[in-house]
Amino acid sequence: MNTTISQARFEIPTECLKLLEEIVVRFGGKIIRQEDDAEGYVVIPPIPERERIGRLLVGARLRAGLTQKALAAAIGVPQSHISEYEKNKRSIPRAKAEELARVLETVPTHFLPRSKT
Repeated sequence: MNTTISQARFEIPTECLKLLEEIVVRFGGKIIRQEDDAEGYVVIPPIPERERIGRLLVGARLRAGLTQKALAAAIGVPQSHISEYEKNKRSIPRAKAEELARVLETVPTHFLPRSKT
């Protein structure tokens, strides 16, 4: 798989850097320190799109305090579908993304691939 590496520069208070690093790691990103950069750039490679969707679903489900079985019952699918959505083995149909968003109190676009422009 070909992964594109992106670079970003954030200007935040120093005391917030630790929190940002924790968030990046929690969502599967990597912190790569640039030793030759006096300002301390942090480069975060993106994760593949399908993996992003699965991780967002896991995070939203856990934040809501739901098991896979409970979430499956709430949107009318077998528990195995939730597992496959989270493991990126099954794409989430738009209608189910809308139901997931309703149950998990978020937006459907979290569970749909980003459009390529």
